[in-house]
Amino acid sequence: MFELVAVFAAFTMGLGTFLTKGITTQIPFLTTLGPLFLLNCLFTLPIAFVQRGDWVVFEPKILALHLSAAITSAIAGYFIFGIIKRSSASISSISSTLSPAVALVLAPIWLGTSVSALQVVAVIALIAASLYPIRSSIPGLRLGTTILLTLSAALAAGFVSVNIAVLGAEGISVSETFIVRQILAGLICLAIFPPKGLTKNDLFKLVQRASLIAVGSIASIYAIQGGEIILMVSILATVSLWVLLFESFSHKSIPDRSTIIAAVIAVVGIISLRFVS
Repeated sequence: MFELVAVFAAFTMGLGTFLTKGITTQIPFLTTLGPLFLLNCLFTLPIAFVQRGDWVVFEPKILALHLSAAITSAIAGYFIFGIIKRSSASISSISSTLSPAVALVLAPIWLGTSVSALQVVAVIALIAASLYPIRSSIPGLRLGTTILLTLSAALAAGFVSVNIAVLGAEGISVSETFIVRQILAGLICLAIFPPKGLTKNDLFKLVQRASLIAVGSIASIYAIQGGEIILMVSILATVSLWVLLFESFSHKSIPDRSTIIAAVIAVVGIISLRFVS
């Protein structure tokens, strides 16, 4: 059940990431960060009304977790949009691809989970499979700044994933986990990068992007809080493969052999993780 939700989340966020390239080439990306975080909330408010659980935002420990996730999300958003601006949507998804490695390190510390050697091997296979199809684009990472952005985004993405799992272990609902983080991150970005000069057409494009990312994010939170974190984060790491597929379709071409091989390896890796988790 949770595996299917994670696959759906990866698909949706991959589509949102693919569409983001168009946004960054037409709108100054720094001005979009705050509005995007806040727009994400609009598509998740109905879930908050349905869940109707007690929110404990201002409990010290929970507030600290929310704030750390919001700050990290804002930083990750800045890095990811910066990578897309410099390169491509598929390169920006490297951060998601590498996040399982971060989860492997942080999950035992924060959640007390155990990690087996087979899990490590399966995660490495998944990461390799996701990176293989974009190896020809990786020369774009030779610039020191882009390398730093990519690694920083990966660390931030992995941190947020484990943070989500910790909030779930504390009994925090999916809606509170997502909405509070988005509002705080949005306010931070609005304060630092005021959205100046946005037109109605720009806002329409942002709404389209936000709808996909919001749906994918809610699905990913549900999967991470309900399933085994290493497995869920590893499935979400296939975002780069989905982005490559969307890029192929946009050029009306068949996905190349490396993408197909990577997809097969990713499926095998995910199945392996499913049985060793």
